[in-house]
Amino acid sequence: MTRPFSVAFKQKMVQRLIGKDAVSALQLSRETGVRQQNLSRWLQEARSLPLVGSRDVTRQAFTLEEKARVLAEGAKLHGDELHAYLEREGIKLAEFERWRVALEEEGRSPSATIKRIRQLERELARKEKALAEAAALLVLKKTIAKLVPEDEDEDAEDPSES
Repeated sequence: MTRPFSVAFKQKMVQRLIGKDAVSALQLSRETGVRQQNLSRWLQEARSLPLVGSRDVTRQAFTLEEKARVLAEGAKLHGDELHAYLEREGIKLAEFERWRVALEEEGRSPSATIKRIRQLERELARKEKALAEAAALLVLKKTIAKLVPEDEDEDAEDPSES
């Protein structure tokens, strides 16, 4: 069983991989005992995250009405148009996504969201099992079809009848 690593530990390992005097994931794996695949995945995840810089302190916090307006306008846009719009508004994509998720949660408590996630995960697991069973039945059907020739003559004499 794998042990969970803290976010701080992961960040430290990523810094070792990209910082000054960076080392390879394989070398860092040998030094720390953490699997090279984990280190590489953490590095890839870190590179895929949007850059979250410190927010301009002089910028005042957005009001609820401003957030609603930005979310409504942003919902109509996609890709580069959305990025350009958010840049004009002075909003990071990560912040926009947080607002969108909070709106979708409709004021539910975090525990309700966690319960909903667990429920969806159970449903997904059940459906995956059903799909695996259906796939196994299809494979079995094909195997049987290969073993039993389709071109058997039904009106041919059975040698045991003679």
